[in-house]
Amino acid sequence: MNIFPISFVSGGQTIRGLGYGPHSGAPKNIRAILIHGYSSSKHALDPIAIALAKQDYPVLSLDLPGHKLGATGGFLTSFDMAVQVALDANAALSSPCGPVYIGHSMGSAVALTAASRDDTAIGAASLGLGYPVTVMRPNPNVIGYYLERWAWVDGASPVEVGLAMDEVIPLALDKLAGRPFLLVNGTQDQELPVSSAKTLFDMACEPKTQRTVDSDHSGIPYLAAPLVAEWLNTIS
Repeated sequence: MNIFPISFVSGGQTIRGLGYGPHSGAPKNIRAILIHGYSSSKHALDPIAIALAKQDYPVLSLDLPGHKLGATGGFLTSFDMAVQVALDANAALSSPCGPVYIGHSMGSAVALTAASRDDTAIGAASLGLGYPVTVMRPNPNVIGYYLERWAWVDGASPVEVGLAMDEVIPLALDKLAGRPFLLVNGTQDQELPVSSAKTLFDMACEPKTQRTVDSDHSGIPYLAAPLVAEWLNTIS
């Protein structure tokens, strides 16, 4: 497997990440754009990247701006900036493959929104997403946890980002209608519980697929990797 650094400019900032070449050297007709969650980094999606590259899907895994665990640096001005980074990644690194946007947590809403705005997108996969995203916001323990995570991000707060996600998700689901959508949720997710995943999935248009893993919020990508690969194989 060929793993190599990538960089491109989005919104005046240099974005960095890794590309994963297909294991056999012969790429399939879909490439995956991977977007991590708030206060995280591309490393959280390494299980997805490796699983897909082993099945010959080319992969771009990004580090979003302002995330101190990542390699990009810079500043996260808004949720919409993260969406633009995903779109610019696909535009900057040309490929004959159609993109599928795949994300975890905040990145799951980025993936859904980016795919809905990209007419070339084959579909989207959201790992650890529900609706509303701010469903647990009144819980003081959850708010405390969110604000702790803000310490790892230069830029928009998790509450600001969550409210922006709630605003755009319904429209994004409508605009994605007719293209495949995968939702993977965790049975032990305390941030976006099973009930919120059900609400989101009910809002989504066909063709849609839901899978559930026995995981908390942060562990979903580790268990979802074979499910994402299986789903891609059915739509490619």
